[in-house]
Amino acid sequence: MNSQAQTLNLSQKLLTLLLLTPFALTGCQLSFSVPKPEDIPGFQGENQASFVMNAMATGQEAYYKANGHFSNSIESLAINFNLETEDYAYSIVTQGDYAQTVVMKAAAKLDNLPSYAGVVTVGQSDGGVMAMANICKTDQPSTQPPALSPNPVPGIGLKCPRGSSPVQ
Repeated sequence: MNSQAQTLNLSQKLLTLLLLTPFALTGCQLSFSVPKPEDIPGFQGENQASFVMNAMATGQEAYYKANGHFSNSIESLAINFNLETEDYAYSIVTQGDYAQTVVMKAAAKLDNLPSYAGVVTVGQSDGGVMAMANICKTDQPSTQPPALSPNPVPGIGLKCPRGSSPVQ
């Protein structure tokens, strides 16, 4: 991985942490506005989708800890992202009677970009209930996100389907 990609990946993680730490620590809904990813120079396409998917997964985990269920909208995560950009269409769908699983997708609008899918679900651990997350991207450019199973594989957890890879 080149140093520019490593710096961007670190920048994405730091920005996500800075944006979501107050929400996670206070357990209440905060509303704030940051520059939209599509407005940041050099932050389009694949970089944007990876960041948005990670931010949504982290936001869902924090939302679950505060509310006991996942959010079915990006608005209730208090993250100001555009769900329709020039490059991607994002979606969030909760599953189960008590929103115990959420599936997030970033479908590429352009033929030269990969698509993403992520799932955050609740599982049992020695310490009680915990949220598990997995984000995958297609290995080849595709306008269809990977078809993720929302059910963890016993002893393995959440896995990416064939033709896709985990997003770090």
